[in-house]
Amino acid sequence: MIKMSSREIMNAQGFGSKKYSLDCSYYDKEFDSIDELIDDIASSGMDPNYEITCNGKGTGEEAIDMIPF
Repeated sequence: MIKMSSREIMNAQGFGSKKYSLDCSYYDKEFDSIDELIDDIASSGMDPNYEITCNGKGTGEEAIDMIPF
């Protein structure tokens, strides 16, 4: 039997790992941080006027609000 720490068990069950994306039907990329998501939006030309999601649930913030001008 393999022994796993409680942290390893939580990560295996999906706890502790967050994936950020956009609430947009055609944007299917996911990132480990909001910074990575914003970098991809800026470099790809994706419309930032979509709500950021964390593990598929809306955060209440739009990506445009995270972009410094």
